[in-house]
Formats: sequence, structure tokens, C-alpha cells
Amino acid sequence: MTHPLHTLSPSQAAETLEACFNKIWKENMVGIQILNNDLVVEAVEFQKWDERVIGMMVTPWFINLIMLPKEGENWECIKLGEREKYNFPQKECPVMVNEIEGFGFCKTYSLYSPVNDFPNPESARIAAAIFLRDLLDEKKRIDPTYSEEQIQRYLNKEEMVHREELKKQFSEPANMKTEVNRRDLLRGKLREDPTSA
Repeated sequence: MTHPLHTLSPSQAAETLEACFNKIWKENMVGIQILNNDLVVEAVEFQKWDERVIGMMVTPWFINLIMLPKEGENWECIKLGEREKYNFPQKECPVMVNEIEGFGFCKTYSLYSPVNDFPNPESARIAAAIFLRDLLDEKKRIDPTYSEEQIQRYLNKEEMVHREELKKQFSEPANMKTEVNRRDLLRGKLREDPTSA
């Protein structure tokens, strides 16, 4: 990475991360059994939040939240794999310091690994988008007394119970609306109605 991470725009970070993980996939992951070869490497909903770039990374072996440092932060001095609770609007998540080959130091949260239950790239993209939108929505704050296991069961029920529906409705890429709620995402209402134009 030639530029400090805090100077990257969301689109620059997304493009660079996609290139890095595609390289990792082709050079280091060939033949690995945990791969879901129905998925592709894709950066989802990268945006500026709390002075940082944040987004979801989908690969054939995981779906992770990725957070870049903001100006003045140096995560290179933190031990790799060290976890800390980070307070997002919806809940606390245990993020950890990671070094991505060809990119640099960031903090990550593993949402799904492996990702064998996803039938196609669209279903993985939808699950990633739902998670991030909920995570940054203060109105959906989860009681911190809930355990991580309870939260994971909640996420699985909300996002994975519709596997067959996702398989049927999200077999082709779609242009996502700027604003779309959880029910719309799960029911496939991601395309603008051409009659409304």
C-alpha cells in the first residue's frame, strides 16, 4: 500500500481490497476445502463513518467487517489478533487487528467463516449489507446483556432462513437502492420499479 490508509476514500479502499483479496485467492487459496466457489471477492457498502472508512468484505472463505484507521491512529504497533470491544451504534463487536497482504493494518470482525451456506454472490452481498446497515443504525441498538451467541442466532434466523428465496431471487447482480429496509432486502426488492420513473 503506497498511501496511508486514512487517506483512502471508500471507493479507493474497496477497489484496493478487492484486488488484494483476489490476489490472495488466486495465489494462496487454490484447493482449500473451505472455499465456496460459488462466491466471488467483493467489497460491499464501503463508506465513511466516525471519521473512518468502514465496509464489508465478501470472499469465498469469509464475510468480514473491515475498518480502516482514521488520521492519527497507528495500528501497526498493536499485536496482530489482539481483540477489543468496539462500540457501534447497534451493539459492541469484538474487532481485532489484522494485516492484509498488500494493503496494511486494519481492524476486522468475522461475520461468517466459512461461507458454505450462501448459494450465490448476491445472497452473500445481501447478508453483508443487512448486517452493516443494522450495525450502524442507532434505532436497532441491541441490549448489551445479550450474549454473542444469542446475537448470532438472531442474525442467522433473520439472514439465513431465506436461503431458497435468496437462491431464486438473487441469482443475478442488482443495483441496490440508496435506502432499502431489511424486509425489502430479504424479499428481493432491490431494483427500482421502472414504472415509477
